[in-house]
Amino acid sequence: MIFIGRKNELAFLNEQYQRKEYGCIVIYGRRRVGKTALINEFCKDKSAIIFSAVKGNENENLRELSRVINEYQYGIENEISVSFSDLRSALIAISHLAENKHIVLCIDELPYLTAFNPSALSVLQHFLDNEARKAGLFVILSGSSVSFMEDKVLSEKSPVFGRRTGQIKLLPFDYLETEEWFPEFSDEDKALIYGITGGVPYYMECFLGQKTVQEAVVKSILSTNGLLFAEPSFLLREELKESVIYDSILTTIASGRTRLSEIASEIGIETGLCSTYIKVLMNLGFIRKESPIGEKTRKTFYRLDDFFLLFWFRFVYRYFSVISSGRGEELYEKIIKDRIPEYMGFIFERMARDYIEKYADTPFLIKDIGRWWGGNPRTHKEAEIDIVAISAENPDEGIIASCKYRNKPMDTDELNLMKEYGDAMNLFRKRHYWMFSKAGFSEEFRNIKDDNVKQFTLHDLFIATR
Repeated sequence: MIFIGRKNELAFLNEQYQRKEYGCIVIYGRRRVGKTALINEFCKDKSAIIFSAVKGNENENLRELSRVINEYQYGIENEISVSFSDLRSALIAISHLAENKHIVLCIDELPYLTAFNPSALSVLQHFLDNEARKAGLFVILSGSSVSFMEDKVLSEKSPVFGRRTGQIKLLPFDYLETEEWFPEFSDEDKALIYGITGGVPYYMECFLGQKTVQEAVVKSILSTNGLLFAEPSFLLREELKESVIYDSILTTIASGRTRLSEIASEIGIETGLCSTYIKVLMNLGFIRKESPIGEKTRKTFYRLDDFFLLFWFRFVYRYFSVISSGRGEELYEKIIKDRIPEYMGFIFERMARDYIEKYADTPFLIKDIGRWWGGNPRTHKEAEIDIVAISAENPDEGIIASCKYRNKPMDTDELNLMKEYGDAMNLFRKRHYWMFSKAGFSEEFRNIKDDNVKQFTLHDLFIATR
């Protein structure tokens, strides 16, 4: 598999490594996001001992660690086999190997190593403070449990706190980084691939080599033999004990019931308990809490922040029987295809927001960006603005953006609506109207001569300069 992307992360790791002294980098992020691929790419031209902890007891992990040390020292095919009776002796052996060579030691899936050995982090602390520093070892600690890595490794309460020299929280690719994987596809298909895979490398790998997005979805997701058919069930079982309840919460949110009271009522539990479950899903990066920008205490609702889970719980979970009967192609043709434009509306908003935050030449430094909704005091009806960006230099200046993923060109009515909302809600004295439309704009709209009004098509997002 060709390694794609992660240029900034590789550059950072190589910069740290080239100092030729002790280093300890913490790499973490959700499952399937490409941590192991990044580590392997970084280590491919270096002397490295890569130990991936297993979900087993202490003895199983010691056997695996002994194996990789033997393999590094004597080669894959060797008759010498040294077994280590405890973690500390194995780590000391590695420090001896690093006395005359700058070695990378990677401990991947660190949470598994500590599951049956609560003292592992303390042993690691002593090793980092002493043998690793003296030997100039370059250590990478990696894990997929975000909550564990943040609470047990990075926090001030951790035994290894203060030992790291850097950290990388590896995130899924954004829409423009996702495009690098599928240069042969149309802009619309690349957007759809991003909207289904969420930029998660493993999911995108499952789409490689397919001629169309529909073919990729049917083979990988809408088939009981597909690699991604049971992926959410695996993710939830790996991370959570009560996966059935979490399934229900995710399904409810995916179906459009997004407020805490609605979610709790739908699955039949108290709101307090439901809130506890939701916090767990937020820590895993599966859902996010949203409030109108500038208002953090009211009108809160929850969104699925993982696009693959959003697609799966909307189009797969409720059609198990159809897929099990081998009718995945028919499901896509008769149900999913017609609902793609509606589904992609939220995805297009995220793409536009990423464009504004990362790639656009904005008129000011952005302090905060998000969505806004609330009552229109003039009409007494609910109003919603897809994206609002606030200037860090002047709180009375901002961007008001509307995003429409439709086949019909946007006309001036949408711009007038945004202006009405801006006036009614008294948003900013100086406003910039940025309008995003998949299908472009009407002739009347294109002829607008106003420096504070900008128009962006889907294609414009994909030709952004990185």
